[in-house]
Amino acid sequence: MVMKVIGLTGTIGSGKDFVREMLEKSLGVTSVRLSDLLDTSVLKKRKITLTRNIQQNLGDELRQKYGTHVLAKIAVDFMKPTDKIKVIDGIRNPGEIEFLKNMFGENFELIAVDAPQKVRFERVVKRSRLSDPKTWEEFVAVDERDQGKDQPPYGQQVGKCIEMADVVLQNDGTMEDFQKKVEEIINTL
Repeated sequence: MVMKVIGLTGTIGSGKDFVREMLEKSLGVTSVRLSDLLDTSVLKKRKITLTRNIQQNLGDELRQKYGTHVLAKIAVDFMKPTDKIKVIDGIRNPGEIEFLKNMFGENFELIAVDAPQKVRFERVVKRSRLSDPKTWEEFVAVDERDQGKDQPPYGQQVGKCIEMADVVLQNDGTMEDFQKKVEEIINTL
C-alpha cells in the first residue's frame, strides 16, 4: 500500500489548524504536529515552560545539530505502515520538505496557508493561546522570525516553505469561503 503524505505549512494565525482539522475529519486520518514532537520529547524532559520562542529555538537547535530534515524524520517515525494518508503539520524549514519529497515522491503534497498580517494578528489575539504574542510588536517580531528574516539555513523559514508549496490557500475572506477552498483541496486528494 502506498501512503499519501500531506504537509502543512503557513504563517502564524493563517488557519493551519482549521485545515488540519478538516483533513482529519473529512479523510478520517490522524496528523503529526512537528511542534508537538518538541513539546513531548524534549521540552518536558528539560522541564521548560513552553513558549513559541522556546519551541522555535529548540527546533533550530535540533535542525542545526542533526540536519534541517530532523523533525520530518521524527514525524515519519511516528507513522504506521497501515496509514493510507498522514498529515504532517507545522513544517517550517525547506529541509523538512526536501526530506518528505525524497521519501514519498509524488505521494507527498505540501499545502500552505497564508493571510494578511493584520488579519492574522487579530486572529492570534482572539484565540489567546498562552504561547502566542500579545502585542502588535511581539507579533511582528515572531512573524518575521517565523518567515525567515535574519534566520540561518537551519532556522525558521516559513516564507521559503510557502514558495515550495503545491497549493497555497489564502485565508483572507469569511470562514465559509475558506472552508469551501479547503473542501476543494480535499476533493482533489
